[in-house]
Amino acid sequence: MLVLGAGLFAASARGPGVAQRADAAVGMKMGRGSSMAHMGSVGASHSGGAHSVSMGSMSMTVGSHVTNILPTWLAVVATLLFVVIIATHARHAAESDGQRRYWHSGHVLMAFGMAFMFAPASIDPIDIPSGLWSLVFANAAVAIPLWIIVQAYTGRGTNPLWLLTAFDFAAMAYMWSPSGYEAPVTWLLVAYFAWQAALWGSNWMRKLDQHTILGGAVSVTAEGAVVAAVAEPLICYKDLRVSMSAMMLGMAYMFAAMQLLM
Repeated sequence: MLVLGAGLFAASARGPGVAQRADAAVGMKMGRGSSMAHMGSVGASHSGGAHSVSMGSMSMTVGSHVTNILPTWLAVVATLLFVVIIATHARHAAESDGQRRYWHSGHVLMAFGMAFMFAPASIDPIDIPSGLWSLVFANAAVAIPLWIIVQAYTGRGTNPLWLLTAFDFAAMAYMWSPSGYEAPVTWLLVAYFAWQAALWGSNWMRKLDQHTILGGAVSVTAEGAVVAAVAEPLICYKDLRVSMSAMMLGMAYMFAAMQLLM
Protein backbone atom coordinates (compact mmCIF):
# COMPACT_ATOMS: atom_id res chain seq x y z
CA MET A 1 0.00 0.00 0.00
CA LEU A 2 2.87 2.39 0.74
CA VAL A 3 4.33 1.81 -2.73
CA LEU A 4 0.97 2.38 -4.37
CA GLY A 5 0.42 5.48 -2.25
CA ALA A 6 3.76 6.90 -3.38
CA GLY A 7 2.76 6.20 -6.96
CA LEU A 8 -0.49 8.08 -6.44
CA PHE A 9 1.22 11.22 -5.21
CA ALA A 10 3.89 11.01 -7.91
CA ALA A 11 1.33 10.58 -10.67
CA SER A 12 -0.96 13.35 -9.45
CA ALA A 13 2.00 15.73 -9.02
CA ARG A 14 3.36 15.15 -12.53
CA GLY A 15 3.10 17.73 -15.22
CA PRO A 16 0.62 17.49 -18.08
CA GLY A 17 2.86 15.31 -20.24
CA VAL A 18 0.70 12.20 -19.98
CA ALA A 19 -2.52 14.07 -20.60
CA GLN A 20 -1.01 15.97 -23.52
CA ARG A 21 0.15 12.77 -25.18
CA ALA A 22 -3.28 11.27 -24.72
CA ASP A 23 -4.89 14.40 -26.13
CA ALA A 24 -2.66 14.31 -29.18
CA ALA A 25 -3.38 10.64 -29.76
CA VAL A 26 -7.16 10.84 -29.65
CA GLY A 27 -7.84 14.44 -30.61
CA MET A 28 -9.47 15.30 -27.34
CA LYS A 29 -11.47 18.52 -27.09
CA MET A 30 -12.01 19.73 -23.56
CA GLY A 31 -15.17 21.54 -22.55
CA ARG A 32 -15.95 23.67 -19.47
CA GLY A 33 -12.23 23.74 -18.66
CA SER A 34 -12.34 20.50 -16.66
CA SER A 35 -10.00 17.54 -16.85
CA MET A 36 -10.41 13.94 -17.85
CA ALA A 37 -11.27 13.29 -14.25
CA HIS A 38 -14.78 14.72 -14.45
CA MET A 39 -16.39 12.03 -16.55
CA GLY A 40 -20.10 12.76 -16.40
CA SER A 41 -21.72 10.57 -19.04
CA VAL A 42 -20.43 8.79 -22.09
CA GLY A 43 -22.13 8.41 -25.40
CA ALA A 44 -20.72 7.07 -28.65
CA SER A 45 -21.70 7.97 -32.18
CA HIS A 46 -20.22 7.29 -35.61
CA SER A 47 -18.80 10.00 -37.82
CA GLY A 48 -17.12 8.56 -40.90
CA GLY A 49 -14.33 6.26 -39.74
CA ALA A 50 -14.21 7.69 -36.23
CA HIS A 51 -16.34 7.57 -33.12
CA SER A 52 -17.33 10.67 -31.20
CA VAL A 53 -17.53 10.23 -27.44
CA SER A 54 -19.24 12.92 -25.41
CA MET A 55 -18.98 13.13 -21.64
CA GLY A 56 -20.52 15.48 -19.15
CA SER A 57 -17.58 17.88 -19.21
CA MET A 58 -15.75 16.95 -22.36
CA SER A 59 -15.94 15.38 -25.75
CA MET A 60 -13.39 13.45 -27.70
CA THR A 61 -13.10 11.77 -31.05
CA VAL A 62 -11.23 8.52 -31.45
CA GLY A 63 -10.45 6.52 -34.54
CA SER A 64 -11.16 3.12 -33.01
CA HIS A 65 -14.05 1.36 -31.34
CA VAL A 66 -15.29 3.01 -28.15
CA THR A 67 -17.32 1.09 -25.59
CA ASN A 68 -20.19 2.99 -24.04
CA ILE A 69 -19.16 2.25 -20.46
CA LEU A 70 -20.82 5.21 -18.75
CA PRO A 71 -24.11 6.13 -20.46
CA THR A 72 -26.12 9.07 -19.20
CA TRP A 73 -28.66 6.95 -17.33
CA LEU A 74 -25.89 5.13 -15.44
CA ALA A 75 -24.15 8.41 -14.59
CA VAL A 76 -27.42 9.81 -13.19
CA VAL A 77 -28.12 6.64 -11.19
CA ALA A 78 -24.58 6.67 -9.77
CA THR A 79 -24.91 10.34 -8.85
CA LEU A 80 -28.17 9.68 -7.01
CA LEU A 81 -26.59 6.69 -5.27
CA PHE A 82 -23.80 8.86 -3.94
CA VAL A 83 -26.33 11.46 -2.79
CA VAL A 84 -27.90 8.71 -0.68
CA ILE A 85 -24.45 7.78 0.66
CA ILE A 86 -23.86 11.45 1.52
CA ALA A 87 -27.11 11.57 3.49
CA THR A 88 -26.36 8.26 5.23
CA HIS A 89 -22.89 9.22 6.43
CA ALA A 90 -23.95 12.76 7.29
CA ARG A 91 -26.48 11.17 9.65
CA HIS A 92 -23.76 8.90 11.05
CA ALA A 93 -21.54 11.94 11.64
CA ALA A 94 -24.35 13.81 13.38
CA GLU A 95 -25.05 10.86 15.66
CA SER A 96 -21.38 10.30 16.54
CA ASP A 97 -18.79 12.17 18.55
CA GLY A 98 -15.02 12.30 18.93
CA GLN A 99 -12.95 10.73 16.16
CA ARG A 100 -15.97 8.90 14.77
CA ARG A 101 -17.58 12.18 13.75
CA TYR A 102 -14.51 13.23 11.76
CA TRP A 103 -14.20 9.78 10.23
CA HIS A 104 -17.78 9.74 8.98
CA SER A 105 -17.36 13.33 7.77
CA GLY A 106 -14.45 12.12 5.67
CA HIS A 107 -16.77 9.64 3.99
CA VAL A 108 -19.23 12.46 3.33
CA LEU A 109 -16.44 14.41 1.60
CA MET A 110 -15.50 11.38 -0.51
CA ALA A 111 -19.12 10.78 -1.49
CA PHE A 112 -19.47 14.43 -2.51
CA GLY A 113 -16.38 14.09 -4.70
CA MET A 114 -17.75 10.95 -6.33
CA ALA A 115 -21.21 12.45 -6.87
CA PHE A 116 -19.66 15.37 -8.77
CA MET A 117 -17.38 12.96 -10.62
CA PHE A 118 -20.30 10.95 -11.98
CA ALA A 119 -22.70 13.88 -12.48
CA PRO A 120 -23.41 14.68 -16.15
CA ALA A 121 -22.89 18.31 -17.12
CA SER A 122 -26.66 18.71 -17.54
CA ILE A 123 -27.21 18.26 -13.78
CA ASP A 124 -23.97 19.85 -12.54
CA PRO A 125 -24.39 23.63 -12.69
CA ILE A 126 -21.65 24.29 -10.11
CA ASP A 127 -18.66 23.05 -12.14
CA ILE A 128 -16.07 23.02 -9.34
CA PRO A 129 -12.56 23.02 -10.90
CA SER A 130 -10.95 19.59 -10.84
CA GLY A 131 -7.73 21.11 -9.49
CA LEU A 132 -9.60 22.33 -6.40
CA TRP A 133 -11.02 18.87 -5.73
CA SER A 134 -7.54 17.37 -6.10
CA LEU A 135 -6.05 19.93 -3.70
CA VAL A 136 -8.70 19.32 -1.05
CA PHE A 137 -8.25 15.55 -1.10
CA ALA A 138 -4.46 15.77 -1.24
CA ASN A 139 -4.42 18.01 1.86
CA ALA A 140 -6.73 15.61 3.67
CA ALA A 141 -4.52 12.66 2.68
CA VAL A 142 -1.47 14.40 4.15
CA ALA A 143 -3.23 15.66 7.30
CA ILE A 144 -4.19 12.20 8.53
CA PRO A 145 -0.65 10.72 8.65
CA LEU A 146 0.59 13.87 10.37
CA TRP A 147 -2.14 13.50 12.98
CA ILE A 148 -1.25 9.82 13.42
CA ILE A 149 2.38 10.79 14.08
CA VAL A 150 1.26 13.29 16.73
CA GLN A 151 -0.95 10.61 18.28
CA ALA A 152 1.98 8.18 18.44
CA TYR A 153 4.31 10.83 19.89
CA THR A 154 1.88 11.47 22.73
CA GLY A 155 1.43 7.74 23.38
CA ARG A 156 -2.07 7.48 21.98
CA GLY A 157 -3.05 4.59 19.74
CA THR A 158 -4.61 5.04 16.31
CA ASN A 159 -7.29 3.01 14.61
CA PRO A 160 -5.90 1.42 11.40
CA LEU A 161 -9.06 2.46 9.56
CA TRP A 162 -7.60 5.97 9.54
CA LEU A 163 -4.77 4.73 7.31
CA LEU A 164 -7.31 3.37 4.82
CA THR A 165 -9.10 6.71 4.87
CA ALA A 166 -5.85 8.56 4.16
CA PHE A 167 -5.15 6.24 1.23
CA ASP A 168 -8.70 6.72 -0.08
CA PHE A 169 -8.21 10.49 0.05
CA ALA A 170 -4.96 10.13 -1.90
CA ALA A 171 -6.79 8.04 -4.50
CA MET A 172 -9.47 10.74 -4.80
CA ALA A 173 -6.75 13.36 -5.32
CA TYR A 174 -5.34 11.19 -8.11
CA MET A 175 -8.80 10.70 -9.62
CA TRP A 176 -9.38 14.46 -9.83
CA SER A 177 -5.84 15.26 -10.91
CA PRO A 178 -5.72 17.32 -14.14
CA SER A 179 -2.27 15.90 -14.94
CA GLY A 180 -3.35 12.62 -16.48
CA TYR A 181 -3.19 9.03 -15.29
CA GLU A 182 -0.71 6.16 -15.26
CA ALA A 183 -2.26 2.86 -16.39
CA PRO A 184 -0.46 0.60 -13.85
CA VAL A 185 -1.48 2.84 -10.95
CA THR A 186 -5.06 3.17 -12.17
CA TRP A 187 -5.59 -0.57 -12.64
CA LEU A 188 -4.06 -1.28 -9.24
CA LEU A 189 -6.59 1.15 -7.78
CA VAL A 190 -9.42 -0.64 -9.57
CA ALA A 191 -8.33 -3.92 -7.96
CA TYR A 192 -7.74 -2.28 -4.59
CA PHE A 193 -11.17 -0.68 -4.33
CA ALA A 194 -12.91 -3.83 -5.57
CA TRP A 195 -11.04 -5.71 -2.82
CA GLN A 196 -11.98 -3.10 -0.24
CA ALA A 197 -15.63 -3.33 -1.32
CA ALA A 198 -15.49 -7.08 -0.64
CA LEU A 199 -13.99 -6.47 2.81
CA TRP A 200 -16.72 -3.98 3.70
CA GLY A 201 -19.44 -6.24 2.33
CA SER A 202 -18.20 -9.21 4.34
CA ASN A 203 -18.02 -7.06 7.49
CA TRP A 204 -14.31 -7.88 7.82
CA MET A 205 -13.55 -4.22 8.47
CA ARG A 206 -15.21 -4.57 11.85
CA LYS A 207 -12.33 -6.85 12.88
CA LEU A 208 -9.81 -4.24 11.76
CA ASP A 209 -11.70 -1.67 13.82
CA GLN A 210 -10.68 -3.53 16.98
CA HIS A 211 -6.93 -3.08 16.45
CA THR A 212 -4.49 -0.32 17.38
CA ILE A 213 -1.45 0.86 15.43
CA LEU A 214 1.36 3.05 16.74
CA GLY A 215 1.17 4.41 20.23
CA GLY A 216 -1.09 2.42 22.48
CA ALA A 217 1.27 2.75 25.42
CA VAL A 218 0.82 0.64 28.54
CA SER A 219 1.09 2.37 31.90
CA VAL A 220 0.63 1.54 35.58
CA THR A 221 -1.57 3.71 37.78
CA ALA A 222 -0.76 4.71 41.35
CA GLU A 223 -3.06 1.93 42.51
CA GLY A 224 -1.03 -0.63 40.55
CA ALA A 225 -3.56 -1.16 37.77
CA VAL A 226 -2.24 -1.70 34.26
CA VAL A 227 -3.82 0.65 31.71
CA ALA A 228 -3.45 0.34 27.92
CA ALA A 229 -4.18 3.26 25.60
CA VAL A 230 -6.18 1.60 22.83
CA ALA A 231 -7.46 3.27 19.71
CA GLU A 232 -10.95 4.68 19.61
CA PRO A 233 -13.26 2.35 17.63
CA LEU A 234 -14.80 3.98 14.56
CA ILE A 235 -17.46 1.61 13.24
CA CYS A 236 -18.96 0.63 16.58
CA TYR A 237 -22.61 -0.36 16.20
CA LYS A 238 -23.07 1.23 12.75
CA ASP A 239 -23.81 -1.10 9.85
CA LEU A 240 -21.68 0.34 7.03
CA ARG A 241 -21.62 -2.73 4.78
CA VAL A 242 -23.97 -1.43 2.10
CA SER A 243 -22.92 2.22 1.95
CA MET A 244 -19.17 1.61 2.07
CA SER A 245 -19.29 -1.30 -0.38
CA ALA A 246 -21.29 0.83 -2.80
CA MET A 247 -18.83 3.72 -2.51
CA MET A 248 -15.80 1.48 -3.03
CA LEU A 249 -17.39 -0.19 -6.08
CA GLY A 250 -18.28 3.22 -7.51
CA MET A 251 -14.67 4.35 -7.13
CA ALA A 252 -13.37 1.15 -8.75
CA TYR A 253 -15.75 1.59 -11.69
CA MET A 254 -14.78 5.23 -12.17
CA PHE A 255 -11.07 4.42 -12.22
CA ALA A 256 -11.72 1.71 -14.82
CA ALA A 257 -13.80 4.12 -16.91
CA MET A 258 -11.11 6.78 -16.77
CA GLN A 259 -8.41 4.41 -17.91
CA LEU A 260 -10.46 2.85 -20.71
CA LEU A 261 -11.24 6.30 -22.11
CA MET A 262 -7.62 7.46 -22.09
